[in-house]
Amino acid sequence: MSLQVNVKDLLSNLYHNRGVVETLFGQRDQITVNELLSREDISEDQYRKLVSLDILYEYENIVSLNDAVVAMFEDFMEIGEVTPGFINDYINELKRYINFYQDAREIRFLRSIKKFLKRINSTLTREIIKLQKNVDDTYKNESNYRIKLQKLEDYREKRDSIIQFIKKTSEVIDESRAMFNLTNDSELFGIVAALRISLIENLDFLIEIQTDITDFINKIQFQLDVYKKAQQLKEIKDHGALHFKTNFREIVSGINTLKHNGHKTPKTKIPIDFLYSDDGHILCKRVAEKYKITRLMVRGLADKMPGNFKDKGLEQQIKLDTEKLVERFLTQTKANLFEYLIDYKFPKAIGTVTFEDRLSLFVEIAMEYQNQLDFKYRLQYYDYTLGDDVKKRLGYTLILPMKEKSKKQKVN
Repeated sequence: MSLQVNVKDLLSNLYHNRGVVETLFGQRDQITVNELLSREDISEDQYRKLVSLDILYEYENIVSLNDAVVAMFEDFMEIGEVTPGFINDYINELKRYINFYQDAREIRFLRSIKKFLKRINSTLTREIIKLQKNVDDTYKNESNYRIKLQKLEDYREKRDSIIQFIKKTSEVIDESRAMFNLTNDSELFGIVAALRISLIENLDFLIEIQTDITDFINKIQFQLDVYKKAQQLKEIKDHGALHFKTNFREIVSGINTLKHNGHKTPKTKIPIDFLYSDDGHILCKRVAEKYKITRLMVRGLADKMPGNFKDKGLEQQIKLDTEKLVERFLTQTKANLFEYLIDYKFPKAIGTVTFEDRLSLFVEIAMEYQNQLDFKYRLQYYDYTLGDDVKKRLGYTLILPMKEKSKKQKVN
């Protein structure tokens, strides 16, 4: 900087000129010096001081914020361009301090290892959030098709770079596992465990981003093809070739199209007041039976109880026993929720409970008792066979009974 300045002076100037900083951060390189000085919240002396401190930058009568200030705001708010190179730098620093610790076994190197492990974790998450935002913004706001395609291709390359860094980080952790175990540092174990979980989740996010990028590119390519064909058609029309060299008019006039042909009409919405009536309850019950939504079937009509009410109430009995079922699950520690429900022996009075019914019960319990369950957010797989000896594999979320410590933390 041109002047010697400490943190207090820098924060003071940013605060007193926060209106100017906010405007310049939002509009970037679109404000001239005269436009800025015409504001009531900044004088010429204040402007010169900000320029001398390198907070503002002036070039050809255009004023902008210092790149370092912009980068600070963008990093804090997790916006701006994707810069995966930082991750590679942190990985290299992590390797360097691991080698230092293996040679010297000093605590100061262990602190640096923890620091760069945390930075890799936070930077990966931030870069993926920025990547998703930039992909969406490019598809929605970029008007030039070719530039839009090029930007999406660039983001695809950055996405591939982040995947390589994730794999590289995982390799470093695996190679250093023995060294981490020798440190016997509980904080380091927690940081490594959190990083491992974050790497798996970030890979899932990157797969979704890749799907979005591919979908956007296909849509843009289709729109570009339509645009080119429309341009060619307009060019033929401007030359008069459609009307004078083809039978275009006769063909178009001979087509009797039906309005809204092939388009589904919007469905009529049911009034809420009707759903509160007895007829509305009957309609809700039919929907619940079709989609097996048992929580909509608890309320019954105030009418004479039919003779076969036990047969009709089987689904309700499963619903009423759900609370006891969850209590039994929480007291055991051998099986996760899915395995517990698959192997659970329901009372004979209920009858046969199919695989689909157990799967619906798994989803229902996961939604209604989420505060009492421990979601691990990783997939397990269950192999089963259909009636035609067709083997299938089902992926489900790992859900375990919540431990007492976790319950106390959630309550607090």
